[in-house]
Amino acid sequence: MSGRVLVVDDVATNRLLLRAKLSSAYYDVSVAENGHQALEIARREQPDMIMLDVMMPDLDGFDVCARLKAAEETAHIPVVMVTALDTPEERIRGLEAGADDFLSKPFNDLALFARVRNLMRMKMMFDELRLRDMTSRELGLTDFISEQEMELDVGGSILLAPPCLTEGSSWAVELESRLNLSTIVTYSEREALNLARLEQPDCFVVHRRLMEGGDGLRLVSALRARPETRQSAVILVVDTGDVANAAKGLDLGASDYIEAPFDANELIVRVRSQLRRKRYSDRLRTNVRNGLKMAVIDPLTGIYNRRYATQHLHRVMERARETDGVFAVMMMDLDKFKSINDRFGHDAGDAVLKEFSRRLQENIRGVDLVARFGGEEFFVAMPDIDHAAAAAAAERIRRAVEGAPFVVPGADPIQVTVSIGVAIAGPADREAEAIIKRADSALYEAKDKGRNRVTFFAAAA
Repeated sequence: MSGRVLVVDDVATNRLLLRAKLSSAYYDVSVAENGHQALEIARREQPDMIMLDVMMPDLDGFDVCARLKAAEETAHIPVVMVTALDTPEERIRGLEAGADDFLSKPFNDLALFARVRNLMRMKMMFDELRLRDMTSRELGLTDFISEQEMELDVGGSILLAPPCLTEGSSWAVELESRLNLSTIVTYSEREALNLARLEQPDCFVVHRRLMEGGDGLRLVSALRARPETRQSAVILVVDTGDVANAAKGLDLGASDYIEAPFDANELIVRVRSQLRRKRYSDRLRTNVRNGLKMAVIDPLTGIYNRRYATQHLHRVMERARETDGVFAVMMMDLDKFKSINDRFGHDAGDAVLKEFSRRLQENIRGVDLVARFGGEEFFVAMPDIDHAAAAAAAERIRRAVEGAPFVVPGADPIQVTVSIGVAIAGPADREAEAIIKRADSALYEAKDKGRNRVTFFAAAA
């Protein structure tokens, strides 16, 4: 997973060391020598993550972090504070300033890269949500919301999976007395999963070792795999110094981790931060989902229409210019669709369009956008994807359509095929319609060559 990291440290040796470590893992690293420079670079370059030294002469790390989180244009960027004095007081102060985590000098590489991977995944998710929310706002369908709005009245519910009843009760007392939320203490891994499905808590605190021989890491993995708990915050509790399990937990999907024994204040701050982040992501999802139903959803298939897709493509193009990346646009057309309407009626044609849109969505990534342009013509925008991956995706779609007949009312199952045209675009492309026309040109070529095939625009082949 690549990404852009801003390293902020007033000591040149520290900057060089961290830059070398991150560059060796293929991250794009920029550096700042002081707090004011860090704020300027963060606003200008919009990195995916900031690693911020605590002790600096002009503005210390706490001040810089607070300013980053207070500014709407940088509030969404994850911040990891780097310190030589890893004390509960410093961690709490940094977390209250908005930091996402702490790393201690000298670095443990396993902890460093696990935390970077985890925060990069989180940033990608928020970027996608914010991208779609921005498109909706530009169309006048939703109101603006900011992460700062999530500061007060967090609320929510939390499920605790402790190593013993004594610790579970202690956690519950602290959380209920100091935060506006209800707690559920579970007694086993099985009970935790059952209650998670029934109660759907906003946050989980899961110890590495659970009662009755349960495995906290397995529970974290299961929570992330289930649709009803996939968006919940998960904080893993590990023993002090257990970096290996902390890293494994982050890779399995934990939102954060805390080392036991811990200061109750640190648990409170981490839970509050995770709940605020979940509330923000929930608001973004709700904003997008409700607003789009007004004007940009195709009523037959339930997917986006051309109006939304064209606006979204502009955001994808901006992202490509920011990251110097490439993306793909697909145009596809159901072969001889008119004959289906003529032979079986429009109800059968509508059933085919609905089933095609379902198969199409099942065979693209979560970050890809699919839309119906009209009739039997469909569109897919695929950010951050190269020629080979786009070709594989298009062929997967073609096989999914051809592979099984379509069931329609009042007739035998119908064999359907699709022709697909693909255009690859990048930072130099400035006109969304021009990219769509290139994909359209490739689509016409696919149909001219006999249909039921994938063709790339000649200049990108």
